[in-house]
Amino acid sequence: MKTKTIFKRKVNLSLLFSALLLTGIVGCQKGTFDVNKVNPNSPTSAPSQYLLSAALASTASLMHGGNSDVLDNWMGYWTQSGGFTPSTTYVIYQITSSNYTGNFDSAYIILSNYNLLLKNAGNDPTQSYYKAMATIMEAFMYQRLVDLYNSVPYSQALSTNATFSYKYDDPATIYKSLVAKCDSAVTIINAAPSNALNPGNYDVVFGGNMPNWVKFAKTLKLKLLMRQTENGLGSAGVKSALSGMTTGDFLTVDASVNPGYSNATSGQLNPLYYDLVANATGQNGLNTTYYRANSYAVKFYQDHNDPRINAIYAPSGQEAIAYTTQLDGTIATNRAKVKGRDYGSTNGNGESNSVISAILGTGFTSAGKQKGPTQSAPLITAFESLFLQAEAVQRGYLAGDAGAIYNAAVAADFTFLGAPGAADYTNQPDALTNYSVSLDKITTIITQKWAAMNSVDPLESYSDWRRLNIPSNLPVSHYPGVTVTHIPYRFPYTINETTLNGANVPSGGTGTDLFTSKIFWMK
Repeated sequence: MKTKTIFKRKVNLSLLFSALLLTGIVGCQKGTFDVNKVNPNSPTSAPSQYLLSAALASTASLMHGGNSDVLDNWMGYWTQSGGFTPSTTYVIYQITSSNYTGNFDSAYIILSNYNLLLKNAGNDPTQSYYKAMATIMEAFMYQRLVDLYNSVPYSQALSTNATFSYKYDDPATIYKSLVAKCDSAVTIINAAPSNALNPGNYDVVFGGNMPNWVKFAKTLKLKLLMRQTENGLGSAGVKSALSGMTTGDFLTVDASVNPGYSNATSGQLNPLYYDLVANATGQNGLNTTYYRANSYAVKFYQDHNDPRINAIYAPSGQEAIAYTTQLDGTIATNRAKVKGRDYGSTNGNGESNSVISAILGTGFTSAGKQKGPTQSAPLITAFESLFLQAEAVQRGYLAGDAGAIYNAAVAADFTFLGAPGAADYTNQPDALTNYSVSLDKITTIITQKWAAMNSVDPLESYSDWRRLNIPSNLPVSHYPGVTVTHIPYRFPYTINETTLNGANVPSGGTGTDLFTSKIFWMK
C-alpha cells in the first residue's frame, strides 16, 4: 500500500527524477555534465530547470499514456477488439473508485512538483519565467481535474497534513481562481527583468520562447471561459471576461511536450506511440491489439468524405506497427479500406483484428511517414486554439471572421495529421464541413472540433459533449443489458480519497451517480 503522501500534496523527489531520466532530459547531450553541479541521480533538492522538465514530461505522460483511453472509447473514437473479452468497466459503464485513478492521484503528484517549482522561484525576479510557467501549468492541471471530477481539493491541496484531511473546493470558485492564475502568469512574464533566467531547452514545450507561453496562458484562459457558456458565468459573463482580448492573443502553434522522446527504451517513447503502436523493440505496444476503430467515428469520416480517416486508422487487417506510409490510390479508395466496430459489440471472430482497423494515433509527417516514437505530445494544439476562437467569434465574444478561423482550424488539423485536401473538404456542399452553408454554425464548429480531437485530447470533446450535447447522436454501448441513454457525466473519486479523505469527499461521483451528477458548467 502506498503511503499517504505519495498520492498528492508532497513531492517525491525520487519519483520526479526517475520520470526525468526516463524521458532523457538529464545527460542527453555530450559534454554537459559538471561534477560540481547537483547530481540529479541523488537529489537533496530539486533545481528549477529539472523540476520544470520533469513536471512537463509527467504531464504529457498523464494525458497520453493511457489515462484518457476510456474517453477515446466513450467519445466514439476507439472500441475494444473482437479478439478480447469485453471489459465491462468500459462497455457497461461500471466505473468505480478503483478505475482510472491516475487521472486524480498522479495529477496531484504532478501538481506537487509544479508547486515546488513555485516555491523554488519564490519572489526571486531572476526566476520569473519559472514562476510563470509553473503558474500556468497548475491552472492547466486543475482545469482537467475539475472537468473530470467537479469539486476537488484546491485551496488546501498542496499543503502537508498529518491527518490527510483536505477540503474540497467549489468548482466554480476554482475556475475563477484559475482564470486569475492565467492573468497573473502573463503579468509575470511581461514584467520579468532583463536578467530573468530563460529555461532554454529545459522548457520542453517551447524551448524558452516566452511569448508563446503568454499565448498558452491566454488560450487556457479562453478554454476556461468557453467551458462556462451554458452555466457558471453564462454567455454574458464569458463575453465580459473576454473584453479587450483579440484573436491575436492566442496560440497559433502547438503547445506540445518533447523531452527527447526516442526508442532507446520503452520508457523513452512518446507515451501515445507506446500505448497504441509499438514498444522500443518494434513489437506491439501496450494496447496495440486491444483498441480498434469505433464504427461511429469511421462512419462520420466516410460519410463526409474526410481524408483524415487514413491518418487516424490503418486499413482493415493491417496493424499500426506495419502501416508506416500512407496508402497509394485515391482518397476515396483508401477511405473505404477502414473498418469500424460498434461500441459494446459482442461479435467476436467476425470483428477480430484481421477485420477491424487498428488505431494509428496522430497521423503522418509532411513527408507521408507515420509519426514515430519521437513525436511530440500535445497539451493544446493550434487547431484546438482556433476552434475555441471560432466559437467565441461566432457567439460574438471576440471580433473576427468566424468562418475564416473555422477554416484555419480544420486546415491546422489536416496539417497536424499529415492529411491532404483541407480546402476541398471545407468547400464541399456539406453543412457539417462547409461553414458558409451551415445553418447551425456552432454545431458545425463543435462537430469538426470533435473530429479533430480523435486520439489527441478526448477530454476536450467529452467536455463539449457535456456542455452542448454535440455530437447529439453519440451512441451508448451496444453491450447486452445496457439500459442507460447516455455516457457518464463524470469520473468517480478515487479509492485513495474515499478511504483516506472520505470525510471531505462530497456527494456525487461515488460510482453510483455518474449519470446524474454533473460538472458545474453543464446545463
